[in-house]
Amino acid sequence: MFCDQALESSAHLFLFCEISQHVWTEFLRWLGFSYQTPPDLFRHWQWWNAAARSKKVRKGFQIIWHAAIWSIWKARNDILFNNYITVADELVENIKVLWWRWTLTRLTVPACLFYEWSWNPKECLR
Repeated sequence: MFCDQALESSAHLFLFCEISQHVWTEFLRWLGFSYQTPPDLFRHWQWWNAAARSKKVRKGFQIIWHAAIWSIWKARNDILFNNYITVADELVENIKVLWWRWTLTRLTVPACLFYEWSWNPKECLR
């Protein structure tokens, strides 16, 4: 189990587990949003798509959503199979790097240095 708070389900693992909630809260704060966690992954995905004001930003938000889901899944597997304890803030930073790298390779955006990305990712997506 990822956090031993409840039976593992996709909603709990990716949305309601203490570690996952920390990840999403930090990303929303970083991007300047606030919201209440939707009850399921489908609505969560819809919210991330609706939060974008342009097609390019939407694609960037889709990439962050996938990077976060992928990273949470990998962190869960590290705990189960490698006895590696995930630190939530470390996971957030790893997702930021992964999102930056995926965005550079998948979107036609001007090359932003990582420090620029860390400062204002929405500006880099424009």
